[in-house]
Amino acid sequence: MSAASRTGIAIVGCGYVADSYRHCLPLHSSVLQLVGVWDRDPQRLAAYRSCWGDHAYGGLDEALGDERIQIVVNLTDPENHADVTDAAIAAGKHVYTEKPLAMTTGEAIALRDRARAAGVRIAAAPCNFLGEAAQTLWKAVRDGRIGRPVLAYAELDDGMVHRANYQTWVSRSGRVWPARGEFETGCTFEHAGYALTVLAGMFGPVRRVTSFAALLIADKKAEPPLPHPAPDFSVGMLEFDNGIVARLTNSIVAPYEHRFRIVGEDGALDIKEPWDYACPVVLRRPSEGRLSRILERRFGGFGGSRVPHVRPTPFRGGRGKPTMDFSRGIAELAAAIRENRPSRLDEDFAVHVTEVTEVLQYPERFERPHVVRSTFAPIEPMDWAR
Repeated sequence: MSAASRTGIAIVGCGYVADSYRHCLPLHSSVLQLVGVWDRDPQRLAAYRSCWGDHAYGGLDEALGDERIQIVVNLTDPENHADVTDAAIAAGKHVYTEKPLAMTTGEAIALRDRARAAGVRIAAAPCNFLGEAAQTLWKAVRDGRIGRPVLAYAELDDGMVHRANYQTWVSRSGRVWPARGEFETGCTFEHAGYALTVLAGMFGPVRRVTSFAALLIADKKAEPPLPHPAPDFSVGMLEFDNGIVARLTNSIVAPYEHRFRIVGEDGALDIKEPWDYACPVVLRRPSEGRLSRILERRFGGFGGSRVPHVRPTPFRGGRGKPTMDFSRGIAELAAAIRENRPSRLDEDFAVHVTEVTEVLQYPERFERPHVVRSTFAPIEPMDWAR
């Protein structure tokens, strides 16, 4: 693809996560062209530009007015997602936004409707569902490797982050991990999407949610103290069609555990880390003999066979590098626009994930159990994972 036919993008928001996106952009240099960046904080913008050398806009209006830009990549703080996306829509730009699409389902629906009225597209992170590990997991389910799927467990427990030395978590351009924002946005809004997108992508829309959330440790040792800390624990039971049920936990209290399991009538599939595209997918058969039952009780997930990935991960993560390709979602939206097809992370999907996430973090806002009103069309696997 020639440079002239690449999709022009602008990054709005140069905080901690922006470095991960920027690090992954070269993986898509044949289809995406970063034209410029902007941040409302001049020091943050200058540090980002000094690190990466990208063109910096003088203001948001200048970025939105650039005719070379087709997609605005909204990497602002969660509470600003809706406003920046709305401004981009008004300027006639497509938007790929960090999760969540908005902080309420009502805001998310309004953004979707305004985008459609304006003839532009929205897609939302996370994009780990498009990764090699998740696509391999899904193919194994479609191929009947575990028989009929009936149950899923997804843990997104991150340990007591407020007790960690997070002041030393610094991005490549020098941004310190935004602890206050994370604690006030809430671990469920920040992380549930990593499991929800995979579950909904495989099994279709969530039909009902029964959830509980609580603020277990209000004092996160932040200075000054947090005025509005969000729940730091949530658990939800999700009901899908065909009798499939999933349990999803989010916390920054319980010890670190990101295990993702799909259980079928003939076995189970495990992923230890849904944030890692190269994470092994392990197939485990039911323990039927006495010895295998003893080993299972003593060692938990002992044994199993590795399911070969549908393709090698086309990048190397770890040692300070992202273990997931953050920019793959942008490339997917660009391809969908170019091919005139729905994006795998489109606005209906983003609204659905937002609704389920809001129910998980704030169950008191909804009836119990909550009948999910949003829906989306079936999603196709990646072409290389069919």
